Amino acid sequence: MENWKRNFRVLWFGSLLTDMGNAMTLPFMVLYIDTLGDFTRSQSNMFGALAFSLTYLFKALAAPLWGKLADQKGRKLMCLRASGVMTLTILLVGVSPNVWCVILFRSLQGVFSGYINNANALISTSVPECIRGKSMSKLVTGSVSGTLIGPVIGGFLAAFMGYREIFFVTSICMAIVFLTTLIWVKEDFIPIKKSDLLPLIPEINRIGWGFLTVLLISFLSIQATIASVTPMISLLVKELLPTGYNLSITTGVVAAMPGLATILIAGSVGTILDKIGAQKSLLIFMSFAVICLFMTSMIQNIWQLAIFRLLVGITDAALLPALQVMTVQMVPSFIFGRIFSFNQSAQSMGSVIGPICAALISSGFGYKAIFVFGSLVELVALLGWILYYRLHSQRQTS
Repeated sequence: MENWKRNFRVLWFGSLLTDMGNAMTLPFMVLYIDTLGDFTRSQSNMFGALAFSLTYLFKALAAPLWGKLADQKGRKLMCLRASGVMTLTILLVGVSPNVWCVILFRSLQGVFSGYINNANALISTSVPECIRGKSMSKLVTGSVSGTLIGPVIGGFLAAFMGYREIFFVTSICMAIVFLTTLIWVKEDFIPIKKSDLLPLIPEINRIGWGFLTVLLISFLSIQATIASVTPMISLLVKELLPTGYNLSITTGVVAAMPGLATILIAGSVGTILDKIGAQKSLLIFMSFAVICLFMTSMIQNIWQLAIFRLLVGITDAALLPALQVMTVQMVPSFIFGRIFSFNQSAQSMGSVIGPICAALISSGFGYKAIFVFGSLVELVALLGWILYYRLHSQRQTS
Protein backbone atom coordinates (compact mmCIF):
# COMPACT_ATOMS: atom_id res chain seq x y z
CA MET A 1 0.00 0.00 0.00
CA GLU A 2 2.74 2.46 0.98
CA ASN A 3 4.76 1.56 -2.12
CA TRP A 4 2.05 2.47 -4.63
CA LYS A 5 1.22 5.67 -2.76
CA ARG A 6 4.86 6.77 -2.80
CA ASN A 7 5.21 5.68 -6.42
CA PHE A 8 2.13 7.68 -7.30
CA ARG A 9 3.55 10.86 -5.77
CA VAL A 10 6.95 10.47 -7.44
CA LEU A 11 5.54 9.54 -10.84
CA TRP A 12 2.98 12.35 -10.61
CA PHE A 13 5.87 14.76 -10.05
CA GLY A 14 7.88 13.16 -12.86
CA SER A 15 4.91 13.43 -15.22
CA LEU A 16 4.51 17.07 -14.25
CA LEU A 17 8.12 17.96 -15.07
CA THR A 18 8.13 15.88 -18.27
CA ASP A 19 5.03 17.49 -19.75
CA MET A 20 6.04 20.88 -18.39
CA GLY A 21 9.22 20.58 -20.46
CA ASN A 22 7.25 19.52 -23.54
CA ALA A 23 4.79 22.37 -23.06
CA MET A 24 7.63 24.85 -22.56
CA THR A 25 9.25 23.91 -25.87
CA LEU A 26 6.68 22.64 -28.38
CA PRO A 27 4.51 25.79 -28.76
CA PHE A 28 7.66 27.72 -29.60
CA MET A 29 9.35 25.14 -31.84
CA VAL A 30 8.38 26.90 -35.07
CA LEU A 31 9.49 30.26 -33.69
CA TYR A 32 12.81 28.72 -32.58
CA ILE A 33 13.34 27.18 -36.02
CA ASP A 34 12.69 30.59 -37.59
CA THR A 35 15.81 31.89 -35.77
CA LEU A 36 17.97 29.22 -37.45
CA GLY A 37 17.44 30.38 -41.04
CA ASP A 38 15.51 32.54 -43.48
CA PHE A 39 12.41 30.44 -44.19
CA THR A 40 9.11 31.09 -45.93
CA ARG A 41 5.84 30.53 -44.08
CA SER A 42 5.34 27.12 -45.73
CA GLN A 43 8.91 26.10 -44.95
CA SER A 44 8.53 27.12 -41.30
CA ASN A 45 5.28 25.18 -41.05
CA MET A 46 6.82 22.04 -42.59
CA PHE A 47 10.07 22.15 -40.59
CA GLY A 48 8.06 22.65 -37.41
CA ALA A 49 5.82 19.72 -38.29
CA LEU A 50 8.86 17.52 -39.03
CA ALA A 51 10.61 18.44 -35.79
CA PHE A 52 7.44 17.56 -33.93
CA SER A 53 6.23 14.51 -35.84
CA LEU A 54 9.50 12.66 -36.45
CA THR A 55 9.99 12.44 -32.70
CA TYR A 56 6.76 10.52 -32.45
CA LEU A 57 7.36 8.44 -35.58
CA PHE A 58 10.51 6.97 -34.03
CA LYS A 59 8.70 6.66 -30.71
CA ALA A 60 5.98 4.63 -32.44
CA LEU A 61 8.53 2.37 -34.12
CA ALA A 62 10.51 1.77 -30.92
CA ALA A 63 7.54 1.33 -28.56
CA PRO A 64 6.91 -2.40 -29.22
CA LEU A 65 10.55 -3.15 -28.39
CA TRP A 66 10.32 -1.21 -25.11
CA GLY A 67 6.93 -2.81 -24.35
CA LYS A 68 8.40 -6.29 -24.66
CA LEU A 69 11.32 -5.25 -22.46
CA ALA A 70 8.87 -3.82 -19.92
CA ASP A 71 7.15 -7.22 -19.66
CA GLN A 72 10.59 -8.73 -18.97
CA LYS A 73 12.28 -6.09 -16.79
CA GLY A 74 9.50 -3.89 -15.42
CA ARG A 75 8.24 -0.33 -15.96
CA LYS A 76 10.64 1.52 -13.63
CA LEU A 77 13.57 0.72 -15.92
CA MET A 78 11.62 2.12 -18.85
CA CYS A 79 10.98 5.35 -16.96
CA LEU A 80 14.70 5.67 -16.19
CA ARG A 81 15.65 4.96 -19.80
CA ALA A 82 13.28 7.64 -21.08
CA SER A 83 14.13 10.41 -18.62
CA GLY A 84 17.89 9.76 -18.77
CA VAL A 85 18.26 9.92 -22.54
CA MET A 86 15.81 12.82 -22.90
CA THR A 87 18.02 14.86 -20.55
CA LEU A 88 20.77 14.67 -23.18
CA THR A 89 18.74 14.96 -26.39
CA ILE A 90 16.78 18.02 -25.25
CA LEU A 91 20.06 19.73 -24.33
CA LEU A 92 21.40 18.96 -27.81
CA VAL A 93 18.31 20.49 -29.44
CA GLY A 94 19.05 23.70 -27.53
CA VAL A 95 22.62 23.93 -28.84
CA SER A 96 21.75 22.95 -32.44
CA PRO A 97 23.35 25.22 -35.07
CA ASN A 98 20.71 24.55 -37.76
CA VAL A 99 17.28 23.09 -38.37
CA TRP A 100 18.62 19.71 -39.52
CA CYS A 101 20.36 19.16 -36.18
CA VAL A 102 17.09 20.02 -34.42
CA ILE A 103 15.28 17.39 -36.49
CA LEU A 104 18.05 14.81 -35.87
CA PHE A 105 18.07 15.22 -32.08
CA ARG A 106 14.28 15.35 -31.90
CA SER A 107 14.20 12.03 -33.78
CA LEU A 108 16.71 10.50 -31.37
CA GLN A 109 14.62 11.76 -28.47
CA GLY A 110 11.64 9.88 -29.89
CA VAL A 111 13.47 6.54 -29.93
CA PHE A 112 14.10 6.67 -26.18
CA SER A 113 11.10 8.65 -24.88
CA GLY A 114 8.04 7.31 -23.09
CA TYR A 115 8.29 8.32 -19.43
CA ILE A 116 4.63 9.25 -18.95
CA ASN A 117 3.30 6.17 -20.77
CA ASN A 118 5.34 3.86 -18.58
CA ALA A 119 4.42 5.79 -15.44
CA ASN A 120 0.75 5.29 -16.37
CA ALA A 121 1.37 1.58 -16.95
CA LEU A 122 3.14 1.16 -13.61
CA ILE A 123 0.37 2.89 -11.64
CA SER A 124 -2.56 1.36 -13.55
CA THR A 125 -1.42 -2.18 -12.72
CA SER A 126 -0.66 -1.52 -9.04
CA VAL A 127 -3.48 0.62 -7.60
CA PRO A 128 -6.59 -0.98 -6.03
CA GLU A 129 -9.24 -1.71 -8.65
CA CYS A 130 -11.98 0.21 -6.82
CA ILE A 131 -10.13 3.52 -7.25
CA ARG A 132 -8.40 2.83 -10.55
CA GLY A 133 -10.36 5.41 -12.54
CA LYS A 134 -9.85 8.09 -9.92
CA SER A 135 -6.15 7.26 -9.60
CA MET A 136 -5.57 7.42 -13.34
CA SER A 137 -7.42 10.72 -13.62
CA LYS A 138 -5.37 12.13 -10.74
CA LEU A 139 -2.16 10.92 -12.33
CA VAL A 140 -3.16 12.78 -15.48
CA THR A 141 -3.29 15.99 -13.41
CA GLY A 142 0.49 15.71 -13.04
CA SER A 143 1.09 15.86 -16.77
CA VAL A 144 -1.64 18.44 -17.39
CA SER A 145 -0.31 20.59 -14.55
CA GLY A 146 2.92 20.59 -16.50
CA THR A 147 0.97 21.40 -19.65
CA LEU A 148 -0.62 24.30 -17.78
CA ILE A 149 2.56 25.67 -16.24
CA GLY A 150 4.93 24.95 -19.13
CA PRO A 151 3.62 27.35 -21.79
CA VAL A 152 3.54 30.22 -19.32
CA ILE A 153 7.11 29.57 -18.14
CA GLY A 154 8.19 29.00 -21.73
CA GLY A 155 6.54 32.24 -22.79
CA PHE A 156 8.38 34.27 -20.17
CA LEU A 157 11.70 32.52 -20.89
CA ALA A 158 11.25 33.20 -24.62
CA ALA A 159 10.31 36.83 -24.02
CA PHE A 160 13.11 37.69 -21.61
CA MET A 161 15.92 35.20 -22.36
CA GLY A 162 15.45 33.55 -25.76
CA TYR A 163 14.23 30.30 -27.28
CA ARG A 164 17.41 28.28 -26.71
CA GLU A 165 17.26 28.77 -22.95
CA ILE A 166 13.89 26.97 -22.84
CA PHE A 167 15.61 23.74 -23.90
CA PHE A 168 18.36 24.12 -21.29
CA VAL A 169 15.79 24.47 -18.49
CA THR A 170 13.85 21.47 -19.84
CA SER A 171 17.02 19.34 -19.84
CA ILE A 172 17.58 20.17 -16.16
CA CYS A 173 13.96 19.18 -15.41
CA MET A 174 14.45 15.77 -17.04
CA ALA A 175 17.61 15.18 -15.00
CA ILE A 176 15.55 15.80 -11.85
CA VAL A 177 12.91 13.33 -13.10
CA PHE A 178 15.59 10.67 -13.61
CA LEU A 179 17.05 11.10 -10.12
CA THR A 180 13.73 11.12 -8.24
CA THR A 181 12.50 8.04 -10.11
CA LEU A 182 15.79 6.20 -9.50
CA ILE A 183 15.80 6.91 -5.77
CA TRP A 184 12.17 6.67 -4.70
CA VAL A 185 10.14 4.53 -7.12
CA LYS A 186 9.86 0.91 -5.96
CA GLU A 187 8.32 -1.63 -8.33
CA ASP A 188 7.17 -5.06 -7.20
CA PHE A 189 8.27 -6.88 -10.33
CA ILE A 190 10.10 -10.16 -10.85
CA PRO A 191 12.19 -10.12 -14.05
CA ILE A 192 11.55 -12.99 -16.45
CA LYS A 193 13.55 -14.46 -19.30
CA LYS A 194 12.71 -13.64 -22.91
CA SER A 195 12.05 -17.35 -23.57
CA ASP A 196 9.44 -17.41 -20.77
CA LEU A 197 7.25 -14.66 -22.26
CA LEU A 198 3.81 -16.02 -23.12
CA PRO A 199 2.69 -15.60 -26.77
CA LEU A 200 0.67 -12.51 -27.65
CA ILE A 201 -1.64 -13.60 -30.49
CA PRO A 202 -3.73 -16.17 -28.53
CA GLU A 203 -4.50 -13.56 -25.88
CA ILE A 204 -5.45 -10.95 -28.49
CA ASN A 205 -7.79 -13.53 -30.04
CA ARG A 206 -9.40 -13.96 -26.62
CA ILE A 207 -9.69 -10.20 -26.01
CA GLY A 208 -11.01 -9.60 -29.52
CA TRP A 209 -9.38 -7.90 -32.49
CA GLY A 210 -12.38 -5.56 -32.78
CA PHE A 211 -11.78 -4.11 -29.33
CA LEU A 212 -8.04 -3.71 -29.93
CA THR A 213 -8.61 -2.05 -33.32
CA VAL A 214 -11.06 0.57 -32.02
CA LEU A 215 -8.88 1.14 -28.95
CA LEU A 216 -5.85 1.92 -31.10
CA ILE A 217 -7.87 4.09 -33.48
CA SER A 218 -9.08 6.09 -30.47
CA PHE A 219 -5.58 6.64 -29.11
CA LEU A 220 -4.41 7.70 -32.56
CA SER A 221 -7.37 10.03 -33.16
CA ILE A 222 -7.17 11.80 -29.80
CA GLN A 223 -3.43 12.31 -30.08
CA ALA A 224 -3.66 13.42 -33.73
CA THR A 225 -6.11 16.10 -32.62
CA ILE A 226 -3.85 17.32 -29.83
CA ALA A 227 -0.71 17.16 -31.96
CA SER A 228 -2.26 18.99 -34.92
CA VAL A 229 -2.91 22.05 -32.76
CA THR A 230 0.26 22.21 -30.64
CA PRO A 231 2.91 23.20 -33.22
CA MET A 232 0.59 25.69 -34.95
CA ILE A 233 -0.95 27.40 -31.95
CA SER A 234 1.62 30.21 -31.88
CA LEU A 235 0.94 31.00 -35.55
CA LEU A 236 -2.83 31.04 -35.04
CA VAL A 237 -2.42 33.31 -32.02
CA LYS A 238 -0.21 35.60 -34.10
CA GLU A 239 -2.93 35.76 -36.77
CA LEU A 240 -5.68 36.64 -34.25
CA LEU A 241 -3.66 38.81 -31.86
CA PRO A 242 -4.58 42.50 -31.67
CA THR A 243 -1.79 45.08 -31.88
CA GLY A 244 0.00 45.71 -28.60
CA TYR A 245 -0.15 42.22 -27.13
CA ASN A 246 3.00 40.16 -26.48
CA LEU A 247 3.00 37.13 -28.81
CA SER A 248 5.08 34.79 -26.63
CA ILE A 249 3.16 35.40 -23.42
CA THR A 250 -0.26 35.27 -25.11
CA THR A 251 0.69 32.03 -26.87
CA GLY A 252 1.70 30.57 -23.53
CA VAL A 253 -1.59 31.53 -21.90
CA VAL A 254 -3.74 30.17 -24.75
CA ALA A 255 -1.73 26.94 -24.91
CA ALA A 256 -2.27 26.51 -21.15
CA MET A 257 -6.07 26.64 -21.35
CA PRO A 258 -6.67 22.87 -21.86
CA GLY A 259 -4.41 22.09 -18.92
CA LEU A 260 -6.25 24.55 -16.69
CA ALA A 261 -9.59 22.90 -17.45
CA THR A 262 -8.19 19.42 -16.83
CA ILE A 263 -6.78 20.44 -13.45
CA LEU A 264 -10.12 21.91 -12.38
CA ILE A 265 -12.23 18.92 -13.38
CA ALA A 266 -9.93 15.87 -13.09
CA GLY A 267 -11.20 14.84 -9.67
CA SER A 268 -14.81 14.94 -10.79
CA VAL A 269 -13.98 13.06 -13.99
CA GLY A 270 -12.24 10.30 -12.03
CA THR A 271 -15.30 9.88 -9.85
CA ILE A 272 -17.50 9.67 -12.97
CA LEU A 273 -15.21 7.00 -14.47
CA ASP A 274 -15.50 4.83 -11.35
CA LYS A 275 -19.24 5.46 -11.00
CA ILE A 276 -20.66 4.99 -14.51
CA GLY A 277 -17.74 3.12 -16.05
CA ALA A 278 -15.03 3.94 -18.55
CA GLN A 279 -17.10 2.93 -21.60
CA LYS A 280 -20.01 5.31 -21.02
CA SER A 281 -17.65 8.09 -19.93
CA LEU A 282 -15.67 7.68 -23.15
CA LEU A 283 -18.76 8.03 -25.36
CA ILE A 284 -20.04 11.10 -23.47
CA PHE A 285 -16.78 13.04 -23.41
CA MET A 286 -15.77 12.10 -26.95
CA SER A 287 -19.10 13.46 -28.24
CA PHE A 288 -18.45 16.69 -26.35
CA ALA A 289 -14.94 16.89 -27.85
CA VAL A 290 -16.27 16.56 -31.41
CA ILE A 291 -18.69 19.46 -30.84
CA CYS A 292 -16.11 21.74 -29.17
CA LEU A 293 -13.49 21.18 -31.84
CA PHE A 294 -15.92 21.98 -34.64
CA MET A 295 -17.07 25.15 -32.87
CA THR A 296 -13.43 26.25 -32.48
CA SER A 297 -13.10 26.37 -36.28
CA MET A 298 -15.59 29.27 -36.31
CA ILE A 299 -13.82 31.56 -33.81
CA GLN A 300 -13.31 35.22 -34.65
CA ASN A 301 -10.95 36.47 -31.93
CA ILE A 302 -8.30 35.41 -29.43
CA TRP A 303 -10.71 35.23 -26.49
CA GLN A 304 -13.03 32.79 -28.25
CA LEU A 305 -9.99 30.63 -28.99
CA ALA A 306 -9.03 30.64 -25.31
CA ILE A 307 -12.57 29.68 -24.21
CA PHE A 308 -12.90 26.75 -26.60
CA ARG A 309 -9.42 25.50 -25.74
CA LEU A 310 -10.60 25.54 -22.11
CA LEU A 311 -13.66 23.44 -23.02
CA VAL A 312 -11.52 20.94 -24.95
CA GLY A 313 -9.44 20.55 -21.81
CA ILE A 314 -12.50 19.13 -20.04
CA THR A 315 -12.59 16.28 -22.54
CA ASP A 316 -8.83 15.77 -22.21
CA ALA A 317 -9.34 14.99 -18.53
CA ALA A 318 -11.54 12.01 -19.40
CA LEU A 319 -10.60 10.46 -22.73
CA LEU A 320 -7.11 9.02 -22.21
CA PRO A 321 -7.76 7.87 -18.61
CA ALA A 322 -10.93 6.11 -19.81
CA LEU A 323 -9.00 4.30 -22.54
CA GLN A 324 -6.27 3.32 -20.08
CA VAL A 325 -8.79 1.94 -17.60
CA MET A 326 -10.47 -0.04 -20.39
CA THR A 327 -7.06 -1.46 -21.35
CA VAL A 328 -6.36 -2.61 -17.79
CA GLN A 329 -9.83 -4.16 -17.50
CA MET A 330 -9.48 -6.17 -20.72
CA VAL A 331 -5.78 -7.09 -20.87
CA PRO A 332 -4.02 -9.78 -18.72
CA SER A 333 -1.07 -8.49 -16.70
CA PHE A 334 1.49 -10.81 -18.34
CA ILE A 335 1.04 -9.13 -21.76
CA PHE A 336 0.16 -5.67 -20.49
CA GLY A 337 3.49 -4.10 -21.41
CA ARG A 338 3.22 -5.24 -25.02
CA ILE A 339 -0.42 -4.15 -25.43
CA PHE A 340 0.30 -0.86 -23.71
CA SER A 341 3.18 -0.35 -26.14
CA PHE A 342 0.67 -0.67 -29.01
CA ASN A 343 -1.37 2.08 -27.35
CA GLN A 344 1.79 4.14 -27.10
CA SER A 345 2.62 3.50 -30.77
CA ALA A 346 -0.91 4.55 -31.79
CA GLN A 347 -0.56 7.77 -29.81
CA SER A 348 2.83 8.39 -31.36
CA MET A 349 1.48 7.84 -34.86
CA GLY A 350 -1.22 10.37 -34.02
CA SER A 351 1.57 12.79 -33.19
CA VAL A 352 3.10 12.06 -36.59
CA ILE A 353 -0.08 12.37 -38.63
CA GLY A 354 -1.48 15.37 -36.74
CA PRO A 355 1.27 17.94 -37.38
CA ILE A 356 1.78 16.92 -41.01
CA CYS A 357 -1.95 17.21 -41.72
CA ALA A 358 -2.01 20.51 -39.83
CA ALA A 359 0.81 21.91 -41.96
CA LEU A 360 -0.90 20.88 -45.20
CA ILE A 361 -4.37 22.01 -44.09
CA SER A 362 -3.19 25.36 -42.72
CA SER A 363 -1.21 26.11 -45.89
CA GLY A 364 -4.30 25.53 -48.04
CA PHE A 365 -7.25 26.50 -45.84
CA GLY A 366 -5.88 28.48 -42.88
CA TYR A 367 -5.19 27.60 -39.25
CA LYS A 368 -8.84 27.38 -38.16
CA ALA A 369 -9.42 24.45 -40.51
CA ILE A 370 -7.12 22.36 -38.29
CA PHE A 371 -9.96 22.11 -35.76
CA VAL A 372 -12.32 20.69 -38.40
CA PHE A 373 -9.72 17.98 -38.99
CA GLY A 374 -9.61 17.24 -35.23
CA SER A 375 -13.39 17.07 -35.03
CA LEU A 376 -13.59 14.62 -37.93
CA VAL A 377 -10.90 12.21 -36.68
CA GLU A 378 -12.46 12.02 -33.22
CA LEU A 379 -15.86 11.49 -34.84
CA VAL A 380 -14.39 8.45 -36.63
CA ALA A 381 -13.26 7.03 -33.27
CA LEU A 382 -16.65 7.74 -31.70
CA LEU A 383 -18.50 5.97 -34.53
CA GLY A 384 -16.06 3.08 -34.19
CA TRP A 385 -17.01 2.55 -30.54
CA ILE A 386 -20.72 2.82 -31.29
CA LEU A 387 -20.37 0.18 -34.02
CA TYR A 388 -18.25 -2.07 -31.78
CA TYR A 389 -20.72 -1.99 -28.89
CA ARG A 390 -23.66 -2.60 -31.24
CA LEU A 391 -21.98 -5.65 -32.78
CA HIS A 392 -20.83 -6.89 -29.36
CA SER A 393 -24.39 -6.54 -28.03
CA GLN A 394 -25.80 -8.46 -31.01
CA ARG A 395 -23.33 -11.33 -30.44
CA GLN A 396 -24.29 -11.57 -26.77
CA THR A 397 -28.01 -11.57 -27.67
CA SER A 398 -27.59 -14.29 -30.28
